[in-house]
Amino acid sequence: MSQSTPEPLEDDDQYDGLEELLAGIPELIRRLGETEESVAALVEELANYPAGGPWLWEGLEPGAQRALWIELDAFVTWLQNRILSHHASKEGWIAPCWYKHPDAVEQLTALMVAHKASYHPKSKRPSHTLVDWFQRCLWPTMDTLKQRQTFKQCLQKREHEEPYAPGMNLVASDKDFTAFVDATVPEAPAAAGPKAPGLVPEDPETGLPQWMVDPGTGEIIEPPEGDEPPDPEAEYARHG
Repeated sequence: MSQSTPEPLEDDDQYDGLEELLAGIPELIRRLGETEESVAALVEELANYPAGGPWLWEGLEPGAQRALWIELDAFVTWLQNRILSHHASKEGWIAPCWYKHPDAVEQLTALMVAHKASYHPKSKRPSHTLVDWFQRCLWPTMDTLKQRQTFKQCLQKREHEEPYAPGMNLVASDKDFTAFVDATVPEAPAAAGPKAPGLVPEDPETGLPQWMVDPGTGEIIEPPEGDEPPDPEAEYARHG
């Protein structure tokens, strides 16, 4: 049984298909332009992002710090009113002066970031992420604040109370630390600058151009007698 040969397309059908393809080109160009704009905006956002991310307090500009304070205040208020205030023991509460406790600010910021990561992804699939936030983030953080008695005096007196005694503060890069690093870590070699035009690299041992030294034996390559001395730049370009 012989196979039937497909009938060739009529010229009109070919033209219709071509016209349909051509008609779609402007839309493709428009979508490509939108994609380029989105990528450019993303690159600019990443380039302007502060080192350490938007939650590293010391790396934020004043405007970003103010925005983070407002966001953290809303989160802490929600956390205390929605969850913690229902506990009978006030030892697990957050004091109204929480923002005056630097250690609490850092821990509550980390807790807020973990909460955003758990609740804000656009996923509708069931998971244990929300339970993990409670068991691995919220309660360990509150237990730490309780054990450190961060808010104990403030909650008892219903006003801000400074710590009993200021702790020891370290100084970054003090002279003893700097001397230790200098004594134990060798200095990094200076980075090689860009090769100047016409400059031929030299062999570190002989001081001769690299193309004149055999890389396997280290012996100097003598040109054949009677030959003109080769041009250094040409030889360097030929040998790499």
